[in-house]
Amino acid sequence: MPTPLSIIILTYNEADVLAPTMQAAALVGDEVLVVDSFSEDQTVSIAKAHGATRIEMRAFKNWADQRNWAMEQSQHPWVLFIDADEVLDEQLIKVLQQWKSETHTNKEHYWGLRRTHFFMGRAMRFSGLQSDVVVRLFHHTRRYSDCEVHEKINVPKPHPLPGHLQHYSFKNWDQWNKKQRAYASRSAKDHQARTGTIGLFHTAVKPAFRFFKHFVLRLGFLDGNAGFWYSISMAQGVYWRYVELKKLRHS
Repeated sequence: MPTPLSIIILTYNEADVLAPTMQAAALVGDEVLVVDSFSEDQTVSIAKAHGATRIEMRAFKNWADQRNWAMEQSQHPWVLFIDADEVLDEQLIKVLQQWKSETHTNKEHYWGLRRTHFFMGRAMRFSGLQSDVVVRLFHHTRRYSDCEVHEKINVPKPHPLPGHLQHYSFKNWDQWNKKQRAYASRSAKDHQARTGTIGLFHTAVKPAFRFFKHFVLRLGFLDGNAGFWYSISMAQGVYWRYVELKKLRHS
């Protein structure tokens, strides 16, 4: 017996990246549910024009909260989450179509997708991104962990389905830095309870090690110039996290 699938996409001001995401999702989803946080650009009209079967508007608290709420709205019991800047590649589309043709009844089952990240126009093969597998396909009764950033389903990392989820998170440096600062601000809240007095260890040693981890240990140098700048931005993200945590503690 075939298994219908709801694809869920969370959006906020995604007009410049959303169309290809929607077009690929429409080839797979029996329902394509867009949950928008009151975008101020053409996100909603683009979603409607490219295959959204339903659009819900809801104020944004954090990603985990938004994802958990969205699952409660899904028409079908099996859901697939795709970010607004992610595109299913041709192989993954075919694999998911095959998945839908099969019967799935065990609510405990889940599946991972392998992501290919594009940074500064380059498909990243190293830099710590080579093993990025995200759990995105599962029964809608599961719930994301309650945190501000890097929300996840708390299950062991699975072997990914064939194909790739192409992730286009980098648009330009202004956009990227704003995104990293916003992540740092939210990450500070997650680290509040488990971080002691902030000192040079947090603002110098940890950022330096993060650069070393991505550029050397995770072979970022093999990604060339993009690998170098990605590693730098990861180090900056750690530094900004503790800057934001200092602000949080003095507010």
